[in-house]
Amino acid sequence: MKRWICGLLSVLLMALLPVTGMAETAPASLRRVQTVEEAEAFLLYPPEDGVTGVQAGYIRLVSQQSVNDPMFRAAYWQGSVDNDDFDLTRRANRYGYPYPFHAGNMCTRAAYSMALSYLGVDAAPGEMSVLTGVRDMDQPYDEVSELVGVERVEAVSDVFDTLMDNYLYKKNYSPVYIYIRKPDGQLHALLVIAKLKEPSSYLVLDSSGMWLHGKQHRIYSVVFNRIRTEIINGEFRTDFAGSQVLRVYQWRLMPEKKGR
Repeated sequence: MKRWICGLLSVLLMALLPVTGMAETAPASLRRVQTVEEAEAFLLYPPEDGVTGVQAGYIRLVSQQSVNDPMFRAAYWQGSVDNDDFDLTRRANRYGYPYPFHAGNMCTRAAYSMALSYLGVDAAPGEMSVLTGVRDMDQPYDEVSELVGVERVEAVSDVFDTLMDNYLYKKNYSPVYIYIRKPDGQLHALLVIAKLKEPSSYLVLDSSGMWLHGKQHRIYSVVFNRIRTEIINGEFRTDFAGSQVLRVYQWRLMPEKKGR
């Protein structure tokens, strides 16, 4: 009788093992993902009729394109006061003069906002203008960082690899922000959110996304050269191969903000 019970318990345990194994394969954090699908699980998409807050360890998606992107939310770009100058969705002021910068070309601010959201800091692009009292600001947004309790990380050498290691192995560091010049001369900001197993291959998050076969790809792979100064390959090789990395930034929570 005892042997029969032991045998039954063994069978039950064996049946449970595949389920346990599957649970263990799910990445515990964005820093450990290896596929686009895994990374997408750590994006906070806005509901159909509104916006969402932030959650440390996740990235709140901030789309910059108001046309053809169902995830664009004007509320992220309009600030919290009734002031046309701080409405970053507007392309011209009340007198009809065009603004040089607006949501559609503010990729740097979208990427910066998403980097801060990973740290649990709620700073939408429009809110940044309200906080500083200035519509247009230059990257790396140090004036905003000081106000929201983060600091930009300084790395003396091997900048990209140093900042990427900070992100991968320390909790209170943001994904790595890169500012690139594409082969056609277009400037763009991306967030590097994961390191893949293939050499020099990474996943990036794009606030405007890339389109292929009628589908928008917000997360995709890129391959850097050995010293991380150029994108040489990736899912959208035609668009990005030859892109020069002009700036590399990262932010961390200041001591009083820690606690994730």
